[in-house]
Amino acid sequence: MKFRVSVPATSANVGPGFDVMGIAFDIYNRFTFDTDVSGVEITGCEEAFRNPADNLVLQAANETMRRFGRLPPANLRLHIDADLPVSGGLGSSSTCIVAGIMAANEIGGFKMSQEDVLRLATAVEGHPDNVAPAILGGFVASVVQDDLVFWHRNEISPRVEFYVMIPDHRVSTEEARAILPDSYSRRDCIYNLSRVPILVEGLKHADARLIRAGCRDRIHQEFRAKLTPDCDRMLEWIPCCGEAAAAYISGSGPTLCAIVVDDDGSFQRMAEEYTAGLKLRWTIRKVHVNLVGAQVRPLS
Repeated sequence: MKFRVSVPATSANVGPGFDVMGIAFDIYNRFTFDTDVSGVEITGCEEAFRNPADNLVLQAANETMRRFGRLPPANLRLHIDADLPVSGGLGSSSTCIVAGIMAANEIGGFKMSQEDVLRLATAVEGHPDNVAPAILGGFVASVVQDDLVFWHRNEISPRVEFYVMIPDHRVSTEEARAILPDSYSRRDCIYNLSRVPILVEGLKHADARLIRAGCRDRIHQEFRAKLTPDCDRMLEWIPCCGEAAAAYISGSGPTLCAIVVDDDGSFQRMAEEYTAGLKLRWTIRKVHVNLVGAQVRPLS
């Protein structure tokens, strides 16, 4: 049996929607599985992840097998073709978890539904903000209640475009979590809650004013910006450059995401010129919303 699992990048939080909202983009990590081999082998990834015990894809696959009362596959070759930076804020770890679960589903013939995959991926990851859009596609809000994952896919106007801005820098999820305060004021909580519906409406109707007003945050961004040189300057410059409606830290960072309405290509040119004078090297890439989520394709 040979097949490939393609899982899209995800951009979590989307400004005020901390640990709740996420968007799937058309950048992919692709995982090729082959069971017609002897032993277990992992290729295509960094040396640190080639040990099966340290590989998140196989950890997720083995956990899925265990839950169905099955042993981990003794014969498996995994090749990883990654287009997402590790510790970059684009859901790299979530792609591994989703791929591992979907691979185990194929190998074991468990016939898990999309909801089953989402529930298990959330249990493994700890929260659904990245795995939900990775599995379902689109702009998704998701919460866990009574061990069930409740989700809703929001609309984004085709006039709205996104740019991911990836610095030559890494921020671990653990580091990004540790820098956050243990509690927040009622004022800051209300600030974020009130902006979520404004942002959702702005993205649905391509209303730059609503997007700019709604894509603000007092829960995580001001703290996480300190972990990446240039980040504060970028977050201030992007909404004021005349082309972008708003910007936010993607996931736990350091990648930033810029939201542009009626894009004519000017933003990328301006951003490349601006970042050329900054400390870090920034890669600026236009992306589109992925609407289908993770996919499995048999290979001959």
